[in-house]
Amino acid sequence: MSLLRTNTLQVGLAPDQVNLVHTQRRLTLRGVRTTVRNERLPAVASGNDAALWRGAVQALQAALPDHAGHPTHVYVTLSSRLVHYALVPWSDALSDADEEVAFARHVFERVHGEAAAQWELRVSADRIGAPMLASAVDAQMLNAVRAAFADARVRLDSIQPRLMAVYNEYRRRLQGRHAWLALLEPGCLCLALLQQGRWVRVRSLRIGSGWRVELALLLAREAYLGAPAAAARDVFVWVGGLGEVRLPEAGGWQFHLLAAPTQCGIAPADAARVLAAMEG
Repeated sequence: MSLLRTNTLQVGLAPDQVNLVHTQRRLTLRGVRTTVRNERLPAVASGNDAALWRGAVQALQAALPDHAGHPTHVYVTLSSRLVHYALVPWSDALSDADEEVAFARHVFERVHGEAAAQWELRVSADRIGAPMLASAVDAQMLNAVRAAFADARVRLDSIQPRLMAVYNEYRRRLQGRHAWLALLEPGCLCLALLQQGRWVRVRSLRIGSGWRVELALLLAREAYLGAPAAAARDVFVWVGGLGEVRLPEAGGWQFHLLAAPTQCGIAPADAARVLAAMEG
């Protein structure tokens, strides 16, 4: 006999695939029963001129009707390959959120040019006086994802970048640390430096199948290019979609493997704390 039922659909969206994790929790007379169903869908083949995300969104559109009416919580996590990041200097001259976003857009446009005008931005001002972490995503992709859920009549709770999902999942462990946070996905490394819980440096880099060797080299380069604060030696590593994980054994670096975040990267109870979520 089931007394209470909670369904959660967590979607991991990457250029080459969609990961759907449907978790059902039922409170029965014998306690809480949890069942998890994981489905990996390859992105639909698109033309050479198609946007990086289009094939994955098409695969998502095809799968969502099967979930209509079932989930009570739905979260989408975006691969680092679909997100741009920037650290925006703090300015006392910015009086509200709109001005923060406008300032962040200026920062992105200086680096990426006119393309940044088509991106949807969110800014996280975690501490007064500290640099703000800004994330930017192709607005057409976000609109397509939202439309896919609306057409399937599946309510969407939030869309967030992978970096934010992992950081929130391990916020307590990372809080106050002087360390690197390395997110590894096929072909992509998202590398962030934290100093006493503040964002100091964020970079997205290409990385190959030999990432165990490349990671130490890229860390050494970023430490050399960065400020003196980049002398952090602890590296917290999150790995997704790379098969068996064996951390590097490189002198001078202390690697710590982060267990896989709750399904696609966010626990329902943490949804309210998501930093820079694209939609809350």
